[in-house]
Amino acid sequence: PVCSVGSVLLFSNTSASSGAVLQPRLYMGLRELSLCTWLLTPATHLGTVLSYSEAKGRKLALHGDHPGSARFFIGDAEFRQLPVTPLLDGKWHHLCLTWSSSHGQYRFYVDRRLLAAGSGFQQGYEVPAGGSLVLGQQQSRSGGFVPFLGQLAGLALWSRALLPGEVASMATGQGLPQGPLLTLANATLQGEVLRRRCACLQNCLWWLREQCWLPVFTGGL
Repeated sequence: PVCSVGSVLLFSNTSASSGAVLQPRLYMGLRELSLCTWLLTPATHLGTVLSYSEAKGRKLALHGDHPGSARFFIGDAEFRQLPVTPLLDGKWHHLCLTWSSSHGQYRFYVDRRLLAAGSGFQQGYEVPAGGSLVLGQQQSRSGGFVPFLGQLAGLALWSRALLPGEVASMATGQGLPQGPLLTLANATLQGEVLRRRCACLQNCLWWLREQCWLPVFTGGL
């Protein structure tokens, strides 16, 4: 059982103003990063899990508007396509992305399994400091609206590329590795996003019905 997340954020797609802002803003540029979260979505596409933008535009994002695939952006336009079909079954899954500027290496894990990896992705680039980091909504000059529908728990951002063993520890419910820059405890909620306390993840299930999040009772409750 996963009993270390503390709380769950619930997202509906009924409003373009709904989201969660992580504060404070990044005080340093990132030449390495890891983004990990527990995620549950009833949707047929991933939507926007995270978007980070500063004055010159989007610099980091994970979003998908097609079934089975999502884009991991570093910088304005460079991205890698990721397979996300395992995430789209309405159940809890653990997602983790890592990236390092030195060789442009990236890794994408779902439930501690490595599903995609590569190198040469934005090698030498630094994600700039001082931007706005939003969960559940896309930030772009085109004004795109690709919201996330579902639940997030245990989300955190690090300024280093986590090791496979650290990813596996999180995915098996052993808590966060040391030193995250931001977590869901730093989230300021906007619009219709809700926060609910969560003792153990397998018992924290809600479903969107008639504009309200309602609990789904299971045999474990």
